[in-house]
Amino acid sequence: MEVNHAIKETGLSFNTDAVLALPTKTSEVRLFELDNGTMSQARLAREVWDYERYAGHRVWEGARGTNGRTFPFWQRHRYTRSQTFPRLHVVLAGKEEPLLDNRLKALADDVKGIAVGVWVNTLPRLQRGSPWYEIGVDDPYRRRERYPEPAGR
Repeated sequence: MEVNHAIKETGLSFNTDAVLALPTKTSEVRLFELDNGTMSQARLAREVWDYERYAGHRVWEGARGTNGRTFPFWQRHRYTRSQTFPRLHVVLAGKEEPLLDNRLKALADDVKGIAVGVWVNTLPRLQRGSPWYEIGVDDPYRRRERYPEPAGR
């Protein structure tokens, strides 16, 4: 089932193709994007970067005139039980395997330095039992440097 991720204040809005909540104590979540090869390489990379922008957005909480603090938007409004931002899994499909390999390499280059966990693989490889390739590492400290704190009240 697709899940919309939107932040009205910034205008950011995108749909995740599937969200899987793992049956653990903290209900950790995994996000899945399926690329059937119908969108451009640039658009695919932009969609992956949207996850970092979403993860980087922080909200101010605190009553007026008090010492409030900021919290990750996703942790307060979407994945309240998760300790870390959910890992994104990108599945590449819809083309011949050599073309999917080229798309995988291009995506890895396009998202180099991203500060959310991104794992990618092709559908044929997954069907053969191949492991995921990690092309992005979750780094909340780097996200805080990239996305400024909201102003306090």
